[in-house]
Amino acid sequence: MKKTLKRIALFLLLTPLVLLLLGVIAYGIYALTAVGGESTPHQTYLQQHQQEVTFTEDTPFPLFDSAFYQKQIILLGESHGTATPQELDFALLKHLNQKVGLRHYLAEVDYSQAALLNQYLQTGNEERLRFVFQFWARHNAQWGNQEFYNKIKKIRALNQTLPPHRQIWFLGVDRIQDTDALHRHLRELITQLPAKPEDTTTARLKQMAAADTLDTDALVRTAAQFLSSRAQDTANFDLRHTLQNVVYLQDKIKRDSVMYLNLQTLVQQKGLEREKLYGMWGIFHTIPVRVQRGVPFAYLLQGDTSPFKGKAVSIGVYTVESESMMPAAALPAAINKGQRYVNTTWANQDGPLVFVNGIKDLKAVSRGHVSLFKTDAAHSPYRTSPRLASFKTLFPGQSIEFAGANPRVATIFPYICLVKNSKALTPVKW
Repeated sequence: MKKTLKRIALFLLLTPLVLLLLGVIAYGIYALTAVGGESTPHQTYLQQHQQEVTFTEDTPFPLFDSAFYQKQIILLGESHGTATPQELDFALLKHLNQKVGLRHYLAEVDYSQAALLNQYLQTGNEERLRFVFQFWARHNAQWGNQEFYNKIKKIRALNQTLPPHRQIWFLGVDRIQDTDALHRHLRELITQLPAKPEDTTTARLKQMAAADTLDTDALVRTAAQFLSSRAQDTANFDLRHTLQNVVYLQDKIKRDSVMYLNLQTLVQQKGLEREKLYGMWGIFHTIPVRVQRGVPFAYLLQGDTSPFKGKAVSIGVYTVESESMMPAAALPAAINKGQRYVNTTWANQDGPLVFVNGIKDLKAVSRGHVSLFKTDAAHSPYRTSPRLASFKTLFPGQSIEFAGANPRVATIFPYICLVKNSKALTPVKW
């Protein structure tokens, strides 16, 4: 009997240890497979098609070819949380302003947020800038970081050196994020609209805008009525476009689809068909092929009926050996310790939570803190190889699985920036 009890106790004691060991072995095998090994042919190609990016007053980008500059829409895709992409973003924005006269920063913000950001760029009144960032700070969003805040101040400083026809402005196409910014913007727009005594819809809009708090559900219904009653009205575009985005809240249109619809409308109504557009986005939105867990914004740009088909290009940003600022609310209390954010090195693209197959080749040949690679040159092995086009993550539902046959990274990201040894973003502080 004693021997049996000892065996049971030993079994109960060793089982968790054995399961833990098996889990560690399984994770190790998965990580090695997901990241993959090194490839001499790929490294030989990369050595011949890379540029070390050093941030100067006028950062050059000699690796970009003429086809790149002919694109109308250029998207920089990154995984939020790391500081260096903000610096890269400003360098690219300034370069494109000088090289091709780009004036419109295509932003992952909504139309009302963009209006406030543009008011800051025009007047220098930082209250407008802080108002936008307060929303992100309240919600512990990674957009609420000091580097982004400072970057917008740098854009204003750059604008002060440029003639009016070269100055840069925000073009916000995202689904409504901040109802406080919407409320403020709507209040400014509605006061400009005269209401006839019998125009009850406009009167209700004015009443809602003047209220201390915004009744979003009631606003959706009234916005739909206003747009329906003024379907032929071509005046007051800013108000109509803002109200159309209010209606999108009720229609439950997918976020990236709203982005695409807004871009179409703004380009047409503001006469931007010949204008270049550039912006930094979350990497998912910049993938120009269909994926299983959604339809990215960049994929919609390439649709058969899209006016932007063949006119957009995406640059991918991969990070290694870098810190990332992550919202702490979803993490266990033992980890977040009551903080708004935590800095971690776990979100790099070479593990331990995120894996890009073939990234070891980029690490092996990269020359500096930021290295730019061209993946689609003639005879590029990335035209036929699946390397760098696999995005696996241990976060549930966050891996990027492609619908149908896996495309090549030369199709997804003709250019890739590898960022090494970057610090994390820092939360906004005033």
